[in-house]
Amino acid sequence: MQTNSNRISFLAKWSEKVVLGIVVLLWSALAGFRLLDAWQNARIIPALLAAQAGLMAWLLITRRRQAGEARWQHKVGAWISALLPLALRIHHETLVGQIITVLGLLIALWAMWTLGRSFGVAPADRGLVREGPYRWLRHPMYLGELVALSGADLGNPTPWNSLVLLILLITLLLRIQWEETAITGYAIYIDQVRWRMIPFLY
Repeated sequence: MQTNSNRISFLAKWSEKVVLGIVVLLWSALAGFRLLDAWQNARIIPALLAAQAGLMAWLLITRRRQAGEARWQHKVGAWISALLPLALRIHHETLVGQIITVLGLLIALWAMWTLGRSFGVAPADRGLVREGPYRWLRHPMYLGELVALSGADLGNPTPWNSLVLLILLITLLLRIQWEETAITGYAIYIDQVRWRMIPFLY
């Protein structure tokens, strides 16, 4: 019985490493394609998207070991949320939309960089971060994502894109709930930083 249990545990850890390796390779490739787009077209948004994808790949490799194991439902929900922005269909861009997108991406990048080795997609306890934008908001990375995608949607307000944004909002709200119950010491942090994503509103 113990041997079977050990074998299952080994296979689970091995398969998780394989999946992580595939995800890192895909995100690295995405960073490369976006960097090429930025170079060929001299545009800042693809450059920021390349930086975001590359940073995500690096942080997934170097992230701190988590305390406890996230539920599979939380893992699936978090990865759906992380992949949803790729489903947006962007054909036109407005100047205002581009400015909003750049602002959102800068916020998200700042938050990711601040998280450092505490970064992760699935909700887990990798240590509480209180520096950078986390001094004022508890989930600035999610705010950055929503702002960036809202800017992209301005020039492409299709039913499909609106649906993607709605599902993204729902999944982000779920991730917020999961993370706030998973991280040790979060109750004290809530007393120190009142707002989740939008000051004076949420």
